[in-house]
Amino acid sequence: MNLMEGALSDALSRWGFRLLPGSLREIPGRGWVFAARGPREKAVGWVGEPDFLPLTSPLLPEPIRAGNYPANLYPWTWGNYLALRSVLSLAPQRCDRPASFGTGDRLGWVSRAQIEALRLYPVFPILAQQSPRELERTKRDFRDVLLQAAWGVLASGYAGAFGADADHIKTAEQLREAVEAGYTMFTLDLSEHLRQPVPREPSPLARAIVEAHAGHRLSVADGQGYILEEGRLWKAAQRYEPALEAAIALVGQLRAWRREFDLEISVDEAEEETTPEDHVFVVEYLRRRGVDLWSLAPRFPGRFEKGVDYIGEVEAFARALRLHVAISRALDGYRISLHSGSDKFRIYRVFAEITGGRFHIKTSGTSWLQTLRVIARVDPGLLAELYRTSLDHLEESRKAYPISLRREDLPLELPSNPEQLLEHPAARQLLHISYGVLLDAYREALQGALEAHWEELETAVREHIRRHLDALFVREVR
Repeated sequence: MNLMEGALSDALSRWGFRLLPGSLREIPGRGWVFAARGPREKAVGWVGEPDFLPLTSPLLPEPIRAGNYPANLYPWTWGNYLALRSVLSLAPQRCDRPASFGTGDRLGWVSRAQIEALRLYPVFPILAQQSPRELERTKRDFRDVLLQAAWGVLASGYAGAFGADADHIKTAEQLREAVEAGYTMFTLDLSEHLRQPVPREPSPLARAIVEAHAGHRLSVADGQGYILEEGRLWKAAQRYEPALEAAIALVGQLRAWRREFDLEISVDEAEEETTPEDHVFVVEYLRRRGVDLWSLAPRFPGRFEKGVDYIGEVEAFARALRLHVAISRALDGYRISLHSGSDKFRIYRVFAEITGGRFHIKTSGTSWLQTLRVIARVDPGLLAELYRTSLDHLEESRKAYPISLRREDLPLELPSNPEQLLEHPAARQLLHISYGVLLDAYREALQGALEAHWEELETAVREHIRRHLDALFVREVR
C-alpha cells in the first residue's frame, strides 16, 4: 500500500468505509478512482478535482483528504457507473479469446471474487450473465446485473475486457432491455418453439439444405467419421425451421439496435438430444439467411441437472461432442457452448481437450450454493429455515428446471454439521433451484448474515470457480 492508499484508507475508516485493496486506478493527469465498502453499501470514490467526473450524490458531507488531494465517496448507481464507463473501460466488450467462461451472480454480491478467479486463466470472462427467468425470480433487471458486475471489475482492479450475456432470450422486449443496458452477447433460446412445433412443409431453402448435405461424410477426430442421414435431415427441417425463423426475426431487431455483438443459439433445453443432422441444419439455415453464429449450445446426451455433476456416460458425451466440434469446424468455426456447466467436473477435461480449447461454458447457480455454504458456517439456524422453506416450495421451484429430484431423496433434517447438507446431491439440487422463493422470503436476512462475512463469501466463491477452471486446464482439482 502506497502513501496515498494509506492516507485514503485511514480517512475512509473514520466514516465506516473500507478501501478495497488494489482498486485504486489512476486517470493520468486527472486523479484516481477507487472502490470502497460500507455497511450494506458499495461505493465508488474519486480523488482529484471534483468537476472532472460528473459523479452525483456524495456520501460524505465534505471532501476528505488523501495526501494533497480532496476525495469523496459516491453511491454505486447506474448514473455514476455511466460517468465512469468510458473513462475506465468498464463497458462490456465482445469476446476476443478462443475460450470463454460465464459466471452468473444471482445476488450481485460476488462478481469481484469471480473475476479474481477468472483473470488467472486463459479465458475471456463473461460476468454479467443472467436470463429473464433468473431476473424474474431475483427481482432484478439486466441493468442491475451489469451494474453489480462492473462494480466487481472496479473493486478487483481488473483492467482487461469482460463480456455481458443476456441469456436465454425469447422475446423482443427482453432483447431490447439487454441492448439498452449495454450487453454484448445475446443467447437466443429456441426451446419453446421446439417443444410445441408448428407443422409445416419445408421451404425451398430447407429442401436445398437437406439435398446439399444428405449422404455427406463428416471427418471426426476419432477417425470413425459420420454420414449425415437424409431422413434425419428432413426431420430436422420440419422441427427446426419455424424456430429458426423466430430467431432470425429477433436477430433482425438486434441488428437494428446494435451493430456488433456475439450471438449464441441455444437448443440445450430441448427435450431431445441434438443430432448431427439437427446441428448442420440449424447452422446452415442461419448462415444462408445471413446470420453467423458465435456459439451453439446443443443438447448433449446424459443429464445436465442443476447443482450436481454430469449424469451419464462420459464416453457417450465425448462421442457426441466430437461430432459437434467436427461440424463447427467444417462450417464456420464457431465455438461449442456448454450450458448448466456448474460442477460438471467429470467432463471438463474431455470438453476442453475435444474442443481444442475453443469453447464457452456457463455457470451461475454454483456461486449461489457457495453463498449458502457460508450461511451454513455463520448462521446454521438460518440455513435450517432456508432448507425447510425450500422443501415446502419444491413443486413451485422445479417448474422452471427439468430435474429428476424426488422428494423421498431429500433429508428431512440438517446433519450435525450443517455444511454437509451442501454435499448431499438431492439437497444441493433443491437449494439450487429454490433461489427465487428464498430471496422473496429471506433477502434481508441473507444480506444481514453475510454483511460481516463478505470476505469469507468471496473466498468461497473464488476458490470454487478456480476448481472449475483447474479441471478445464488440467490442474489438480482441490
